[in-house]
Amino acid sequence: MPFKSYFFLRFIFLFGATFAPVLLSLGQTVSYSTEALEYLKLSEQQLEQEEFRKAIATLNQAMGILKETSRNHPLRIQVEKQLRIAKGRSIVAKYSRSHLSPAPDPTGLRPLEEEPKDFSVSQIFGRVISKNIWVERSELTNKDPVGLSRRLTVLPKGGIELYSNREELMFRSLDASSFDINGPHTMSLHSGSYVFHCSKENGSIKLKSPLSECEFKSNSPFVFMAGVTTNGGLKIIALLGKITCVMASETETLIPGQLCFALPAGFSRTMSVELSTLIVTSKLITSFPRPPSFMKKLNQQAMLQALRTKQRYRTVVGDVKGNSDFEIKVIDE
Repeated sequence: MPFKSYFFLRFIFLFGATFAPVLLSLGQTVSYSTEALEYLKLSEQQLEQEEFRKAIATLNQAMGILKETSRNHPLRIQVEKQLRIAKGRSIVAKYSRSHLSPAPDPTGLRPLEEEPKDFSVSQIFGRVISKNIWVERSELTNKDPVGLSRRLTVLPKGGIELYSNREELMFRSLDASSFDINGPHTMSLHSGSYVFHCSKENGSIKLKSPLSECEFKSNSPFVFMAGVTTNGGLKIIALLGKITCVMASETETLIPGQLCFALPAGFSRTMSVELSTLIVTSKLITSFPRPPSFMKKLNQQAMLQALRTKQRYRTVVGDVKGNSDFEIKVIDE
């Protein structure tokens, strides 16, 4: 009997010594799994709050706990997957921030993201460059914003139509023109030809050329063309509405089909132009993909002019010579 008791006690001791480490290992695995799972849940909260760096650090801690486990362990697989997601979202967030908050431009110009939509490009062809105040737009496209104080340069064979988002104003320019948008309805024209459409009552537009300055206003909506002459003045053609042209020295009133020059010395004498011919020959009207919104009224005005005009002279009014004289060329039959 003592021999059997001794044998039984020895068996219990050996059995315990063999399986105690196994039981201890299982206990540690359960403890490690619980701790790693807590880190995993914490990382999910950090990802929801877009704290990507903290989430990556938390998941790395979880991986440190699970490093002794099998690669096929379900919790380890889940942590590794979450870690890849956190790293990917961190990279995307960093890339987005770098584009939304660009580095300051060395030239001191403001970033394009800050350019206001005072005007918007509604039609464009060829190449048009936008400079000043904001970073240069080397090639404007449809719907691009154009803020006040911008200088636009229309290259040869190019054209642009702009709409004001604050005023009821539209204008077009083409063929090697350059101009500054100084205010909502104030512009400096350096070169080129233009058409302006003010669609509100009691509206006004102020234009400055290299050597003259003129304000155009009317009680009703109005349309007119303007071109910069070689001597720095303005060539003006009224298309719609009764337009009052005001310079420092004098005032002139134009009705549709009338032309005059705003020169450094004042206004030239008024002449008449045939609107029907102008409509089909002017690139400002015909070169753009879509006709201007005032086209129907302009056609009606051309018909009225043709009915009341008895005698016509096939002539073309050219550029200005000197400070007061201008060219008139007779077209041969």
